[in-house]
Amino acid sequence: MVDLSDKIIELIIDKILIGGIVLAAGYWLNKRFEIFKNETNEKYHQRQLIAELENQQKQQISILEDQIAIAQYNAELEFIERQISEFYWPIYLRLEKDNVMWKRIKSLSSEKNVLPEAASEAIEKEFILKNHQEIVEIIESKIHLAENSNNSKELINELLKYIKHVAIYKTIRSIKELQRFNPIDLNEPFPERIHPLIENKFLELQNRYEYLKKVKLGELRK
Repeated sequence: MVDLSDKIIELIIDKILIGGIVLAAGYWLNKRFEIFKNETNEKYHQRQLIAELENQQKQQISILEDQIAIAQYNAELEFIERQISEFYWPIYLRLEKDNVMWKRIKSLSSEKNVLPEAASEAIEKEFILKNHQEIVEIIESKIHLAENSNNSKELINELLKYIKHVAIYKTIRSIKELQRFNPIDLNEPFPERIHPLIENKFLELQNRYEYLKKVKLGELRK
C-alpha cells in the first residue's frame, strides 16, 4: 500500500511539475509572441514613417523644382524683354530709319531721287548723324544685353566697326576741309552685316518671347 501511495504521489508530483513546465513554457512563448508582435508592429510603423518621410521629401523636391523652373522662366523672360526693349528694337528701328534716309542724301548716294544739297546737309546733320549717335549710345550703355547669343561674337565685332564708322563720319563732317569725304574714303565703310544680324536676333528673341508666354509649368521642367 505504501508503494502504491508513493507512486500515486510521485505521479501527482510529476503531473504538477509537467503542468508547471507547460505553464511556464506557455507563459514564455506568450511573452515572446507579444515581443515579436510589438517588434513587428514597430517595424511596420517605422516602414510607414519612412515611406511617409520619403513621400514628403519627394513632394518638397517637386515643389523646389517647380520654384526653380519658375524662377529660371521669369529670369529668362525678363532678360529677353530687356534685350528687345532696351537694345535690339531701338537699334533695329534706327537702322531702318537710317536705311530710308541715307539714300536721299546727295553726298552719300548715287541714286536719282536725292534731295537738293541744302536739304541733304540739313537731314544728314539733324537726322542721320543724330540717329547714328543714338545707336552708339545704346551700344555703349547696353552692350551686355547682346551677350549669350549664338552670334554674339560676330555681332559685337560689327558693333565695334559701327562705332568706329560713326566716329570717323562725325569727324569728317565737323572739319570743313574733310566734308567732301565719306567714311568709306578713309577705309571705314558702314558695316553691312550689322543690320541683318540685329534684325535676325530681334526676330529670334521675339519668337522666343512669344513661346515663353504660352508655355505651361510642366514644360518648364523638361
